[in-house]
Amino acid sequence: MINNIVIVGRLTKDPQIYEKEGRKLATFCVAVNRNYKDKEQNTICDYLYCKAFGKLATNIERYTNQGSLVGITGQMQSSKYSKEGQTHFVSEIFVETIKFMSKRLTKDNETLFESIPLETQQQTIEQSKSEVRETIEIV
Repeated sequence: MINNIVIVGRLTKDPQIYEKEGRKLATFCVAVNRNYKDKEQNTICDYLYCKAFGKLATNIERYTNQGSLVGITGQMQSSKYSKEGQTHFVSEIFVETIKFMSKRLTKDNETLFESIPLETQQQTIEQSKSEVRETIEIV
């Protein structure tokens, strides 16, 4: 069985950061557009809740805020709990990797980092692959 989720969307609000026993947890919601529109030609969105731990949580805290465009891979996990006699079901994505795809702005609109163009990313990946091949040939 495969439980693999890949999404690209925008944070609906700033991530919530918690720390327990020295370990960080980031929780946030990502809005993901569907590939079709409703009868009135409005875009339909799904709102997916995500959790990230440790260094991922630290980076999410540092580099994202409301409206940030992110690419996420992870696993879907479902749970249930009872509250006031009613059973509630929750589905969340447990983040394995995250790609920051937009600029992070401070409150003073200063850019903390720039997005790297896709072409540059692909060139870097190809360069890394060729370096690995060269290293393997030497050994």
